[in-house]
Amino acid sequence: MTIEMDPLADLPGADDFDALLVREELRRARTGESLAVAMVDLDGLRAVNKHHGAAVGTEALRLCVSTLRATLRAVDDIARTGPDEFGVLLHGTDARNAASWADRFEDELAAESFAYVAGPLTCSIGIAGTSADQTIIEAAEKARRRMEVIRTMRKLRRSREGGAEPA
Repeated sequence: MTIEMDPLADLPGADDFDALLVREELRRARTGESLAVAMVDLDGLRAVNKHHGAAVGTEALRLCVSTLRATLRAVDDIARTGPDEFGVLLHGTDARNAASWADRFEDELAAESFAYVAGPLTCSIGIAGTSADQTIIEAAEKARRRMEVIRTMRKLRRSREGGAEPA
């Protein structure tokens, strides 16, 4: 399998993530390894691009990727699944421990200095674990839906508070 790296994030892309999900499902069927899937959306990247330009947006994207890498173990996998989205496979991890990782990642990302955003960089994360009756692909879809709900709730909260997307 040839992996095509995303040039901005230096990560495998969405097609490679889909292939990874299939490969890991086959391995999980053999080994019974627990696995959690996290889908991560970098909040406000479109607004950063709009207000500050693509170069600054790329800087925010790369900061997110470096923080992902710093908080994950070498055995875990990351891919860029959309313009501002990432898929993460946490090997040997259940949903509860994946949630602990997500909290740590969000804290680390918020602690990073990014001068172009009023306040810290934030992200919306959806998590799902595999089970005997749920495949990795189903867990990834569940994690994506959870991420989308969280992202929507944050946008609604910001609009009610009179704020816009972070810029």
